[in-house]
Amino acid sequence: MTLRIPVLLLLALAAVEARADCDRDADCKGGKVCVANKCVERKYCVRDKDCPGDQVCDRNACTSPGGTAPAPATGGTWRGSSREQLASQNAGMALLYTKNTWPMNIVDRPLVVAPGMTEAQLAINKDISADLTGGAGGQLHPLEAGIYARFGVSDRIHAGLDALTLCITDCDPVGAFRTLSLGAGYAVIADHDMNLVPALTMSFNNVGTASGNSLVVALSPGFLFGWRLSSAMQLFGSGGFLFSFIGRDNAANPDLFALHVEPRLQLATGFSIAPYIGYTLSIQHTDFYLVPLGVIVLFTPAREFDVGASFELNDIAAKVAPGATDLRSFTLFGTIRI
Repeated sequence: MTLRIPVLLLLALAAVEARADCDRDADCKGGKVCVANKCVERKYCVRDKDCPGDQVCDRNACTSPGGTAPAPATGGTWRGSSREQLASQNAGMALLYTKNTWPMNIVDRPLVVAPGMTEAQLAINKDISADLTGGAGGQLHPLEAGIYARFGVSDRIHAGLDALTLCITDCDPVGAFRTLSLGAGYAVIADHDMNLVPALTMSFNNVGTASGNSLVVALSPGFLFGWRLSSAMQLFGSGGFLFSFIGRDNAANPDLFALHVEPRLQLATGFSIAPYIGYTLSIQHTDFYLVPLGVIVLFTPAREFDVGASFELNDIAAKVAPGATDLRSFTLFGTIRI
């Protein structure tokens, strides 16, 4: 009996000490959590954004990126956790990629960027049309620069700078500033082989008038559509309306409908070609329309950036004004992802 009492006291004290760590997370310090009355490191996560800094969520634990799994079939080297790598294998156009596993091939890319990823593009466009006959002083051939950027707000939402267009040379009579548009898109369909992304854009456009320049503000509801027919082909389309609501009296065509269809052909890993055709219709003057035809060549040396070029015949079947034909343009562009 004399021995049992000290032993029971020691066991009771040990139990109290074991229980005394914590009863709730607030009892713990240094970012730890209370698990079974013990303060432990916070390791549980569901998504990458649950982790601090550049860490990624791998098997519900926050770890540093930089797995050493074999390179993916789409080319390039892995730069993410094993969870990221496994999720992106054969994902098609599903929203399973991160900025570390963004596809090298355009046919596999979703139409919204990965969460937390920024994609930005700089394009230089040159009007290479032949001079129109009968004009005094020759025709202007503008050189323009365009900037585009979007940010992955969530798995299904991206938003950002839809376009900022500036004229560099031959800018009369409009001037250097051409257009600024801001927009966002939400992926209502985003599975292995199909994406549908309704989008809304607001644009500020500098237009030339008989008395000078005028600002026209427009709202553009539209969509992006992608259908992955195979590992070597994606059918891409976009379109929508433009409704001018500020300064619309100064716009030659204040309300427009536009459609763009582009089959994307993956010729090799990181290299694709995409012929396209479009249609733009004036809603007020349905006799006026424009049918551009062109081709885009895209090269992706690394998943962080692309370089490419496009050539367009702007009006193969246009009906806009007498003599306004033979419009051609050439564009060089580069895209980065961070």
